[in-house]
Amino acid sequence: MKKLTLFLFTAFILFSCGNRNSSAEQTTEETSLKTIETSDSVINVLYFHGTQRCKTCIAVEKVTKETLDSLYSGNARVVYTEVNTDDPSFKDIKERFQISWSSLIISKGDTKIDLTDFAFANALKSPELLKTELEKTINTIL
Repeated sequence: MKKLTLFLFTAFILFSCGNRNSSAEQTTEETSLKTIETSDSVINVLYFHGTQRCKTCIAVEKVTKETLDSLYSGNARVVYTEVNTDDPSFKDIKERFQISWSSLIISKGDTKIDLTDFAFANALKSPELLKTELEKTINTIL
């Protein structure tokens, strides 16, 4: 009886795992890829993150959004994009910037400025420093 129960349980697990792969493939095929404008006239502020985020990741997003809203809300040349690295629809953007985990990137045309280390070091303890650095970096390439 134990062998039969173990066999049925194992078969159930294998069957369940097999169905998940085909569903994931269908979802990926149906998802449309998202893109960003990469011309020299647009400054892209890109915040990359996974689905599950820590307090620091959330703080980086919050400080970045607040800074952009307060300083550049009327400027159509500064565009904020939140990129979930677990979402297959952002595949092209992830590949273009060679990102696979949480990052904060500012780009204009072929210029790419990586503020990840600075952002994660200051988002919780010194958010004003991060705001100042974001403003300085954006104004430099604006």
